[in-house]
Amino acid sequence: MGDYTDALRRRVAERQATSLPQLIVEELENMIINGTLKGGDRINESALAMRLGVSRGPVREACRQLERSRLAEFRANRGMFVREISVEQAAQLYDIRASLFGLAGRLAAERAGEDDVAELLEVVERLRDCADMDHYYPLNVDLHRRLVALSGNPRLVELYDDISKELHLFRRHGLEPDAARQISNAQHREIVERIAAGDAVTVGRLMEEHILAGKGRMLGGAPHSAPPGAPPAAPPGAPQGTPPATPHGTPPATPHGVPHKE
Repeated sequence: MGDYTDALRRRVAERQATSLPQLIVEELENMIINGTLKGGDRINESALAMRLGVSRGPVREACRQLERSRLAEFRANRGMFVREISVEQAAQLYDIRASLFGLAGRLAAERAGEDDVAELLEVVERLRDCADMDHYYPLNVDLHRRLVALSGNPRLVELYDDISKELHLFRRHGLEPDAARQISNAQHREIVERIAAGDAVTVGRLMEEHILAGKGRMLGGAPHSAPPGAPPAAPPGAPQGTPPATPHGTPPATPHGVPHKE
């Protein structure tokens, strides 16, 4: 933790004059992606400022940016918290994300070159070697971002990223089982192979199905034995008794600005 904090403080110093709030936003987003911060956790502005070696002003501005991007919410007399989303809200976001990912796939298949395909396959191989969720999930996020970036459409990239950030509050749960990660990465490989073949229609379909498979896992309706590219079983809504999207009653933050872990 000490080495990481020292490196983070060096990055803060490098960007102190120009884009410090944005760097703090990126750090908080990374904490959400890697599971350090979860929905319902309080963001301890004072502790985070102390950890980064900065004043509270840039941290407060970063929190406001997170609030505008719907990753955080202010609660009167309590402070800023990582936003919680319901199963129904998450399902709606998955539907939007699936359509955007499918469009990005069709465009990427028309533009990708051999070097692009080689880079994607390298990431797929690294994902195969990931031993646990903490290593798999951030790399999975990176692969998806690379695929969308290949669309060559900056506005599409921005829309996809905004939706995906909201789903970071929920998405890790669907990839916790090792079998789910193996199937997900087999789908990645099939997608990249079809991109290499320039098959835009199939790539678009596979990429949309890939996201809907995640929705199915979230709702408990997608069997882990489904073959890559198979249409997922995605029920229209969460079943009765579906647990809340994120844990409630999260313990208070530690001096480092992150929640206690039992």
